[in-house]
Amino acid sequence: MSHQKNNKLRFRNFVFILIVLTLAGFIGYVLGTNSSSSKANSSISHTLKQKRNVITISAQKNALFPVVKVIDGDTIETFINGRKELVRLLGINTPEVENKYRHQECFGPEASKEAKKLLTNKKVYLLPDPAVPNRGKYHRLLRYVFLPSGEFINAELIKNGYAFEYIYQPFQFMKYFHLLESEAKQNRLGLWSSQCDYYFE
Repeated sequence: MSHQKNNKLRFRNFVFILIVLTLAGFIGYVLGTNSSSSKANSSISHTLKQKRNVITISAQKNALFPVVKVIDGDTIETFINGRKELVRLLGINTPEVENKYRHQECFGPEASKEAKKLLTNKKVYLLPDPAVPNRGKYHRLLRYVFLPSGEFINAELIKNGYAFEYIYQPFQFMKYFHLLESEAKQNRLGLWSSQCDYYFE
């Protein structure tokens, strides 16, 4: 009798493990992961969890640059090598604010205000992505922007609903930004709220 119970228990454990493995495989498939992309995702997750270490290591090669002006939610002006440079936050796009070239878009002023709150009078690390050109089509530097504290500004703006992911070509944090946007959209944060129509586009 005891032997039969042990066999049943082993069988149930086996079935449970099989179900867990099947679900894990299915989730991996849905997320579009394979062995190589899983390693990439693992590497990205590790990097993000160790942001302070990344910044410390990066600081050996990259100086802190003062933010001269926050233009809007995704563009800042910095002072580099004795001259002013426009920097486009890589991998994100925020709604437009009113200017001579564009009309204001829903949540543009809020995104710009948030960027100003995070970056005005701050010094930042500007990290390039080796998979992306140094400059965009408007000759702005394309960079990931970090505060000395390790705060990843590009990611924070997407995470809190102030920016869209902007995937015009593959880049290092592409899947991470997509995940952040999906979560912000699901929680109807910021520009995904009923204030704007972006959720339904």
